[in-house]
Amino acid sequence: MAVVKDRSLSIIRWFRSLQAQLFLWAVLPVTFALLALAFTGVYAHQRAMRDFVAERDLALARLIARLVEDGLAHGTIDPSGVGLPLWLPSLISGWPQETTLIIVDALGRTLVHPDPAQIGADLTHGPGVSDALAGNEGFLIAQTEVEGQVLVAFTPVHAVGWVVLVQEPVAGIIGPILRLSSLAPVIAVGAGLLSLLVLTFGWHTIVRPLRTLSRAAEQVFWGDHSAITQPVSGVQEIRDLHQALAEMVGRIQGYEAGMRDYLGAVTQGQEAERARLARELHDGPVQELIALSQMAEMAQRLIERGEGEQARALLEKMRQAELETIDELRRLIGALRPAYLEDLGFVPALEALVQQADRQSEAQIRLICEGGYRLAPEIELAVYRVVQEALHNALQHAHAQHIVVQVRYGEDGVTLTVTDDGVGFILPPRPDLLTREGHFGLMGMQERISRLGGSLRIETAPGQGTRLTARFPGHPSSA
Repeated sequence: MAVVKDRSLSIIRWFRSLQAQLFLWAVLPVTFALLALAFTGVYAHQRAMRDFVAERDLALARLIARLVEDGLAHGTIDPSGVGLPLWLPSLISGWPQETTLIIVDALGRTLVHPDPAQIGADLTHGPGVSDALAGNEGFLIAQTEVEGQVLVAFTPVHAVGWVVLVQEPVAGIIGPILRLSSLAPVIAVGAGLLSLLVLTFGWHTIVRPLRTLSRAAEQVFWGDHSAITQPVSGVQEIRDLHQALAEMVGRIQGYEAGMRDYLGAVTQGQEAERARLARELHDGPVQELIALSQMAEMAQRLIERGEGEQARALLEKMRQAELETIDELRRLIGALRPAYLEDLGFVPALEALVQQADRQSEAQIRLICEGGYRLAPEIELAVYRVVQEALHNALQHAHAQHIVVQVRYGEDGVTLTVTDDGVGFILPPRPDLLTREGHFGLMGMQERISRLGGSLRIETAPGQGTRLTARFPGHPSSA
């Protein structure tokens, strides 16, 4: 059962393959159309020739019947049939050799026949005789034992009730057409060769190039990017597909290189940030905590010696130092994680960020919020970080004087727009080139937004400022 099932699946896969579809939808219809056209033409030509010969023989039978009637009327032919053998040979001397003239009297006895042995024979039941004796005329195809199929044209001689029959073998009629019919196998072979030619063409120009592309794509999947650079022949569409795949692989390589540069820069930045935090903690809060410990020991000694006033003054100094240490720790923690975002909410955290940047710079920074609802925490943090990086770029690199931060809520997410009037820059055609030009912040934005399923658009030019639009998918948070 398993073997039968596998064979059935193989057959199904073959029928779904391109070569099968090409054969079924292109080659077979052409072949059958050619064969049908050939045989239909031959058959129609045979019918037309047979009808033509039948009409000719019937016309000859009518002519002989009229001549016999004239001979009877003028006395050159006796009603008993005397005179017919002498009179007819000169009339039918120019007829085709295979054409036979037969005259039968009213009793069905043969009066004229090319075979003398048939004179006087009873032909009452011969083909067409009974119809002509009944006064009808026409033609028919009959089967005989000697000549096979024969075409018989018959007409009555009304004056004496005789019958004139003109007959000839069907094979003689359609002999020339049969020679054309013999071309049908040649036509079939030609159609088959044409089908094979079309199939071979499809194999070499479509199927084989597609298989080559498929193998190259598999090698690219396993990391061999050079496989896609191998030349591929075939129709123009496949070459265009190969070019598109090569460009896509080039973009992937560029993106991977950009990501490596970005991750390297992020790693270096993380290490530098850790070193900075360690240094600030060591030089700031740690030293202050050591000083507080020493001041606490001194205050204890003063209390033990009974010097209360000096001890109280030292304790007050310790309280001020403690508050300063707490502020310093809050500043360091805020740099790692925005406290306003968790304590006050998303919009107040943005307002605090914009106000802080406005106070610390000479630029005019404005925040516009349209709508509002709580998003998922990771989206709110991503929007906050993008605004933070965009403000940093606009102030530090673009030297902008006016910055507008706009947050617009919609049914399917939030759209962030940061516009500045800074110096602008030339935007590279691919995101991975940002890292090569040192724009790690923009690459970080792109990566952060893409990870959440959003999109980033940057519009900029030298001397025309920068407009950054980021769209984040999302719905109101249930929290």
